[in-house]
Amino acid sequence: MNRMEWPRPTGYPPDVMSTRAIPRGARRVRRGYRYLLGDSSREAARLRAQARLWDPTSRAMFDRLGIRRGWQVLEIGPGQGSLHVDLRRRVGGPVDAVERSAAFCRRLERLAVRDGLGQGHIWNADLMEVDLPRGEYDLVFGRWVLLFLPDQMAVIRKLARALKPGGLLAVQDYHRETFALIPLPPEWADFLAADQGFFASQGGDASIGSRLPELYRRSGLEVVEIQPTIKVGHPDSPVWKWLSSYFLGVMDRLADIPPFSRAGASSLRRRWLRAARQPTSVMIAPTVLDVVGRKPLRASRAAGVSSASR
Repeated sequence: MNRMEWPRPTGYPPDVMSTRAIPRGARRVRRGYRYLLGDSSREAARLRAQARLWDPTSRAMFDRLGIRRGWQVLEIGPGQGSLHVDLRRRVGGPVDAVERSAAFCRRLERLAVRDGLGQGHIWNADLMEVDLPRGEYDLVFGRWVLLFLPDQMAVIRKLARALKPGGLLAVQDYHRETFALIPLPPEWADFLAADQGFFASQGGDASIGSRLPELYRRSGLEVVEIQPTIKVGHPDSPVWKWLSSYFLGVMDRLADIPPFSRAGASSLRRRWLRAARQPTSVMIAPTVLDVVGRKPLRASRAAGVSSASR
């Protein structure tokens, strides 16, 4: 897909890095909610495999955004940092980050030393506890972060405030309802309900991507792109292995969330493994939505009234 011609953010300096008001490399730790998946070595390995499958989709979005040298960029929840490295290369310098895992923050710092582009400002904290600078960023990007977070409206408004006029908020997150294993097991509906409940236990939303356009509008952002990606795979494909690794790994935890049950989880696991031995079986992944919003060059009076009234 060809690169889109986005309105240029105000204050953008061509090919140079602007002077930053916040110190580079600083980190602080504050804890609020419990991240559901953790940062164990097993989870880190899963994230690396997931990145190999999905990073091309994110890079295609970066191409459409037309990210330029000198842009000020914030990435939320960079995890293992594969896209963080790509963003740094595109802007030709540091990229800021909010990452609640101390282990992942240390990795980001090592990656910055490796590419020699300078240390970004890394907040080792929950996103809602970070005092982000206002009007600082040409781009704020996050992939699979908002589905974990409570009070997504407050999160979007916080990120919108951090954008420069004309700046972009680009989020990739799930529309979970397309997820299916074919042939469809009888336990599937209860399993999907438990998956939703798993995220809702912390106030999150497993299908937050579907709600992002409305949340953007309520935050005064103009929605400029909604791009869906659905991946499908047969047994032994990267898509099959990705989804099986995650969901079989959390199946016992989901079994404790009604209407799913331990008996249902045991039955579904057997059917899942049986399907993996049938070459005609198909796994349809949850849709990933690229949702891009732009901050108006001038504040919208209507948006301000709307925000104040909610």
